[in-house]
Amino acid sequence: MTKLTPNQSHYVLNALLSQKAVRPTQIEKALRGRDQEIRNLREQLASLESLSESGARSSARRRGRPQADGRTASKPRARRPMSPKVRALRRLQGKYMGYVRGLKPAEKARVRTVREKQGMNAAIELATSLAAKS
Repeated sequence: MTKLTPNQSHYVLNALLSQKAVRPTQIEKALRGRDQEIRNLREQLASLESLSESGARSSARRRGRPQADGRTASKPRARRPMSPKVRALRRLQGKYMGYVRGLKPAEKARVRTVREKQGMNAAIELATSLAAKS
C-alpha cells in the first residue's frame, strides 16, 4: 500500500466521497474503530506497566539483592558448558529452520521428507534451492 501524506489522504477521501465510493457512515465507523483500538492499546500498556513494575521487584530478588526482610535470594545457576558437537548440531538446526521458515507448506513438507530420508544437510540444500526459486 502506498504511504500518503496528510494532504494526499485528505484529497483522496474527498474524491472518494464525491464519487460516492465511500459513505460518510463508513468513515465514522472507521474513526470509532480507531478510537476503540487506541483505548484497547492504552489498557494493554497499563497492564504491561503494572506487570513490569512487579516483575522488576521480583527480578531484583532473583539477582541476589536484599529482600525487604534483609535476606538475599539464591544466586542463579550457571549454564553448563555446551560441547562442540551439540553447538554444531544447534547451528545446523538454526540454519535449517531459517531456510524452511520462508517456504510454502507444500515445500516445507518436501524438505521435511528429505531431512528424514537423507539428512539435515540435504534438506538445507533443497530448502536453499527452493527459496532461491521463489
